[in-house]
Amino acid sequence: MTKLLTFVSLFAGLTATAQAAPGPAAPPVLTVKAARALGAGSTVTVRAVVLNGAEMGNIRYIQDAEAGLALYAQPAKLPGYGELHAGDSIQVTGQLKLYNGLLEMDPVASFHKLAGGVRLRALQVPLAQATSAFVEANEGRLLEITGVPRLLTPAGTPVTALAGNANYLINGQPGTLVRVGAASTGPGGLVDAPPPTETFDLRGVLSQYSPSGTGGYQLLPRLASDLVLGGGLPRLTEEPVPVDVSPTGFTVVFSTLNAGDTRVRYGLNAQELKEVRTDAALTTRHSLTLSDLIPGTTYYVEVSSRNAAGTETATPVPFITSSGKRSRPGTKN
Repeated sequence: MTKLLTFVSLFAGLTATAQAAPGPAAPPVLTVKAARALGAGSTVTVRAVVLNGAEMGNIRYIQDAEAGLALYAQPAKLPGYGELHAGDSIQVTGQLKLYNGLLEMDPVASFHKLAGGVRLRALQVPLAQATSAFVEANEGRLLEITGVPRLLTPAGTPVTALAGNANYLINGQPGTLVRVGAASTGPGGLVDAPPPTETFDLRGVLSQYSPSGTGGYQLLPRLASDLVLGGGLPRLTEEPVPVDVSPTGFTVVFSTLNAGDTRVRYGLNAQELKEVRTDAALTTRHSLTLSDLIPGTTYYVEVSSRNAAGTETATPVPFITSSGKRSRPGTKN
């Protein structure tokens, strides 16, 4: 009887142990800063937002609220990787390594997309502090150097058109290397694009290339849109004017420096613009038709345009419909 009880107790203990045996633990999801602190050779999982697409070749940079990191993979070997583009939120797992000073995830073991269209937030740095931003703490992050007057070659000559795999300096200042990648081509690419001739803001991902492992920081703009005029705001370049004026309406047209939506408020009193028309399409050439207006009447029209950087609004101006009668079905004016 004693032996039987001992056997039953032993069997129950083994069963309980077998039931309690844990499966393989899921890797913890780290912040990018925490993952970077583990260093090369560590396998990590992070959640972050992608900063670029194929305009940088096989590399993707990601960042969260505190830090950034490079990913490197060949799209043919990692399905879906080649389709990742700026604004994609992902969870990614892989091993960290150092490549000429740059900490990157290579190989990338797996990833999955969590969301798309996430707004990218750049760390803004005024020109006077630009060199202080080219540091390890900002590696892999999206920076925006504000108030840039010009780009110069390392030899100090002006730049008329950007070239692929070429280096430049922000206002000729040492320690502010800017490199244009050869893959950023096409209508929106950097290659062959002329740099602005007026003060602009320069966005780019801070990377590093240094065989010694120290220094060698370089800012990598992604597309021509990273050379930002007017702070990125729409900025009116042509005042609103009426065209195709009729007794019952007119078309309001105006232009902006940067693309934005189209908004028109109007009314019979400049202080009471009660009617609103909008067009959500982003453009620099704006046009909206107002109809069903009163013949021979002055309307006050306020135009505005909004994009991710903010809203630009013009002062209301008076437009007058032409004289005549409203047309009725089956009749002419």
